[in-house]
Amino acid sequence: MCIIERVYKDENSNEAVIICEGQSYRITAHDLASLSIEEGESIDDETLELIEEAVLRLSCIKKAFDYLSYGDLSEKQLRDKLARKFPKELSSDVAALFVERGYVNDARLAERYAETFYCFKNMGLARIRNELYRRGISREDIENALEKYEDEDQRDRIIEFINKKYDVSKLDDVKYRQKVYAGAIRAGFNGSDVADVLRNFESE
Repeated sequence: MCIIERVYKDENSNEAVIICEGQSYRITAHDLASLSIEEGESIDDETLELIEEAVLRLSCIKKAFDYLSYGDLSEKQLRDKLARKFPKELSSDVAALFVERGYVNDARLAERYAETFYCFKNMGLARIRNELYRRGISREDIENALEKYEDEDQRDRIIEFINKKYDVSKLDDVKYRQKVYAGAIRAGFNGSDVADVLRNFESE
């Protein structure tokens, strides 16, 4: 058994501190309300274990905010990072909480990544899909983010890619043209579009 000596809330941080037999436990105000404990109350080992779990949960929440301070993450990215330091189930719960509270938004993140990759890095759609999927974004969010680019003619972007990355004066060489074709495919452009662009280069 353990006697709760003091309980006080930090209104600025929405946290609470429980002091039990000289030991201090910092938890969220929400967890304090869930525990329903008061000063002078005796608690059993099971309740003390719940308090210790709440301490760990607050630590996990703070670490999640720390990770997000360096840049936006998908739910999966946040969950995976947390799981390196905290139990898997707790990491999943905290990542889901951050989605619920709006701190993590995969759909919004997918749109921002898609715009960056498409407009500024000139990646093809296939490569963008892979990059977003690798970041743990769902296929639905990926397709929604790319929908506005699907009907655009990609050939001008392929020409820009080739002019930037390769020496077009060497395109008469079959092996060099194959190298350019492979590079454009790796960049995520459609094979038939790339072939069409290279044919036009060849005929000029």
